[in-house]
Amino acid sequence: MITREMYHWIHFYNRHDKLTPSQIGVKLGISGSTVRRHLGESKYTGRRKREVESVLDNYRNQISELLSAHPYTSEQIFRRICESGYTGSCSTVRRYVHQVRPAAPKAFFSLHFASGEAAQVDFGTCGTVPCGNINRRLSVFVMVLCYSRYLYAEFIPCERKEHFFQCHYNAFLEFNGVPERVIVDNCKCAVTENRRYTETVYNSSYLDFSSICGFRPDACHPRSPHEKGIVENAVKYIKNNFLTGRKFGSLEEANSALSLWRREVANVRVHSVTGKAPSVMLEEERKNLHPLPLKSPECAVVKHCRADSRCRVWFDTNSYSVPSRYASQALTVKAKTDEVIIYHNEKSVARHSRSYGKKIDIVDPDHRKELRAVRRKANVQNLVRDFLNIDNTASKFMEELELNEVNAELHMRKTVVLAEKYGKKAVGEAMKDMMHFGVYRSEYLENRLMSSLREKPQEGHLHVPKAEDALKIELKQIDLSIYTRSNYEQTDQT
Repeated sequence: MITREMYHWIHFYNRHDKLTPSQIGVKLGISGSTVRRHLGESKYTGRRKREVESVLDNYRNQISELLSAHPYTSEQIFRRICESGYTGSCSTVRRYVHQVRPAAPKAFFSLHFASGEAAQVDFGTCGTVPCGNINRRLSVFVMVLCYSRYLYAEFIPCERKEHFFQCHYNAFLEFNGVPERVIVDNCKCAVTENRRYTETVYNSSYLDFSSICGFRPDACHPRSPHEKGIVENAVKYIKNNFLTGRKFGSLEEANSALSLWRREVANVRVHSVTGKAPSVMLEEERKNLHPLPLKSPECAVVKHCRADSRCRVWFDTNSYSVPSRYASQALTVKAKTDEVIIYHNEKSVARHSRSYGKKIDIVDPDHRKELRAVRRKANVQNLVRDFLNIDNTASKFMEELELNEVNAELHMRKTVVLAEKYGKKAVGEAMKDMMHFGVYRSEYLENRLMSSLREKPQEGHLHVPKAEDALKIELKQIDLSIYTRSNYEQTDQT
């Protein structure tokens, strides 16, 4: 079978390019006989249905009469036509009935809500938005009061529990009240389990949140979006009316634009159902809303963790700094939508702005300064210990050094280096000499040590005497009387 496009090119090449059927077939990759057949057709007919006789041909009218009289099942129709002589299979009847049975349209009740009775909640996906060093999926939270149709919407970087709860509370603040019940979808933030013919199991955190705010959660049945059709239409309205043709560089920019659009467009338009502006009807509905809670609910997620040796805790792939004294300690992280708070034994030890990037190290400068101070203090303690180990007089020398020198630590460090180079004993003797003269700088110590080496060279394992040492050799006096004349004459006579 050829497509309509190929049919067009067959006639185009024949009329305008004057190609033969064989040439057209080579160009289009089909046979010449196929080209000739379609050149003889005045219009495109598509695939022709093959006329095949069916065992149901003689029973089609009877099946139509049965379906018109009552919505019989395929098996009931099969048994009825078998009584009339049908010899085919039930599956053949089932396929035919599926083709000819008219689809029953779904009908729904038109729901009406009293003032302050209910609000509907839903999420919507709206592309992506830059967050830190990555692009995150941009979701929109929408809550609509069912009576006034007043719309609250807020963009969020993820559909998590803390965002779900915070958006609820932000909507209540804008409504300046809380409805009797909130109709929610079966999202995990609100519903743990919801099956037909069984009782709905709500998320325990959502139940706690609803009791604080003063509303009753009401979950829709599974796969029944029509039960919250008001908010479903509101999500579509935001996507088609607000988001079309818009791009945002940040989450803050998106929420700022959405807030302006809600104030100037969505909530001041004349609603097609109520015939009034939602902002006007909200003033009437506020009289029937429950008051806001006296204490703001805590919209956060809590995680228990342990800081590492670098004084960091990890949350959502990002690391957050803590003071150095809490390194390797068990801590608690409480993450809100805009802030991460770290606790140790219910005491807040660190606060950071929450990051929605990936693998970002968030460091408080004060924590870095504290760590450097701790490290410096440890280094000074080690320096004092090494300095006092040089000699018994080192403690007195250090006291005088701190009294007489501005940068005593520098001279102590140089003195420790001298002890490693010349030995503790030599440095200790030099300290005594310097204390005798009342000078305490490391330069004087070094000069004294070098002078001592010049006055008394240090002998190694092999001592080679110098040339002047050979002048001190004492020789035994030789008796020269043996060389007298008489001794020579005696020797000749012999």
